[in-house]
Amino acid sequence: MGYNRPESKWLARDAMRGAYPHPMLVTLVYVLLTGVLSSVVLNFVSEPFQAAYFYLTETNYEVEEILTAIFTPQRIAVILVMELLLALYSWVMDYGYTSYSLRLTRREGPSYRNLLDGFYTIGRALAVNFLSALFVFLWGLIGMAVYVGFVFLAYLMHSVTLILVGALIMLVWMIAISYRYRLAVYFLLDHPEMGALEAIRHSRSAMRGNIMALFVQDLSFLGWLILSPFTLGILSLWIGPYMGAANANFYNWVVYGAFPQRPQPGGWNGPYGGM
Repeated sequence: MGYNRPESKWLARDAMRGAYPHPMLVTLVYVLLTGVLSSVVLNFVSEPFQAAYFYLTETNYEVEEILTAIFTPQRIAVILVMELLLALYSWVMDYGYTSYSLRLTRREGPSYRNLLDGFYTIGRALAVNFLSALFVFLWGLIGMAVYVGFVFLAYLMHSVTLILVGALIMLVWMIAISYRYRLAVYFLLDHPEMGALEAIRHSRSAMRGNIMALFVQDLSFLGWLILSPFTLGILSLWIGPYMGAANANFYNWVVYGAFPQRPQPGGWNGPYGGM
């Protein structure tokens, strides 16, 4: 029997109805902890660029003088460090939100504190995200090589169609590669003894033959995501846990062969035990 996407999404909504605190409130806290910090950092990072733009458009200084004065080695180093720290922080917080979503589908009474689960296993949370990103990049080079080959053929044959075909092949390849590692974090959450590489291997194996099912499920949320900006982002507070729970249901179905409909005996042995 294939993956039942409508049932998965219905169970996700059902889990949200009975949850306390409400998943929308948990998502709001998650957005505040990530989005607000990101805005502050990005404002700091963009300040030198804004200053450079002002001097370039409103003064008579030479371009070399402006760039030399504003983009000093020290300032560039600070910007790069802040960008790196923000990326690492986002990985850890995403790990925590995935933890919350998984416990939500299993009716294990998740709370705001689960958003910080990544900090309890910060090494594993960072390792699985870094390695996944690295593997996607390395495998993605094959897609880039194919695209460059099509561009070269298009130049020789004067065919724009070949460029479009190459771009489409590269896009499909990148999507397929990235989806291979989508379940790695769930394996780490369910198996505290498992290392990042082992979790990635399990994810790659579990996703074999199931990539299209998850891709179609992601596409099914597209309409809601398009509507979200028209609600000033309020709808996204509902979409976030809805998608998170549906993705967790997908993991449970792929790995355990069934959707979680009640707390599992023993449950997930997370940082808060049976809480």
